[in-house]
Amino acid sequence: MKTGVALIALVGVAAGTALVVYIGSAAVGDAFLAAGWRGLAAMTAVYLTSVVLCAFSWRALAVVPQPDGIALFNWVRLLRDSAANILAIVPGAGEAVAARELTVFGMSFGAAIATTVVDVTMEIVSQLFFTLLGLAILVKEQPNTPLAWWALAGLVIGAAAMAAFIVAQRSGLFRFLQSLPDRLGLTAPWNTEDGSHSIHAGIEDIYRAPRRPIACAALHLIAWIVGAGEAWIALSFMGHPLDFGDVLAIESLIFALRTIAFVVPWAAGIQEGGYVAVGALFGLTPDVALGLSLLKRARELLTGVPTLLIWQALEARRLLQTPHDAQSR
Repeated sequence: MKTGVALIALVGVAAGTALVVYIGSAAVGDAFLAAGWRGLAAMTAVYLTSVVLCAFSWRALAVVPQPDGIALFNWVRLLRDSAANILAIVPGAGEAVAARELTVFGMSFGAAIATTVVDVTMEIVSQLFFTLLGLAILVKEQPNTPLAWWALAGLVIGAAAMAAFIVAQRSGLFRFLQSLPDRLGLTAPWNTEDGSHSIHAGIEDIYRAPRRPIACAALHLIAWIVGAGEAWIALSFMGHPLDFGDVLAIESLIFALRTIAFVVPWAAGIQEGGYVAVGALFGLTPDVALGLSLLKRARELLTGVPTLLIWQALEARRLLQTPHDAQSR
């Protein structure tokens, strides 16, 4: 499994590199450098704004209010994105790290997993609407492009799959998964005597109040739209501005591609090829499209690496404090 993921990642990186070489590394480099540090800083500011919106959407799912809730969910969302982007070769790394961090700050294991699962679900649901919005813009401006109809077909399939996943959440899938270790004669580490903090119970608590997942999805949709401003600002600094609607269409299709190609770590090669193909529909030259993709990856490193380093420092501190706390008890 790990070997297969690594091979897929290597193929993706090789494809992206080949694309840069084919188009011209100098031209791509010039397009990348045109934005400069000011452009990268502006992109980061837009990204962090979208993180705040995502934090509010995640907090809306917390049935039991958490102390310093908005600050906690801001940190955990930033950590989740950072782990997902930097440690993409480990499937589900972002979600696992985020759920673990929530438990460190006092949330029960079941509630932490439940809110994470439902938040990811609502984020993908909102992405479907975001992609639909982008498709509407694309069809309006490029009514004869085959890409729009292929994307629409993928959207329908994705919507059906997401509906099935939501039904599975409500029908006891996680209750079955929770009981599986006991069925196999193992011990489930999250079992509690009354079961009140189980994953399934946590999911049921969230869906019992429909306003919670609806608010979560709505805030995520706003975050997707705000997040498109990252590419819009980047193109402006690069000297190739586009209308925000055009950029929104490009970004919605790129993120749809990344979601479909989730098995490819970092969407290596997929993102680069997507920007070239989709960007061409809106007048972006290949070198500018690749430069934009590289800027997006640079921003991921700029925010992701420091966040993971801070998290590792916190984990080390907790590890060192644990023996002392055990002795004091």
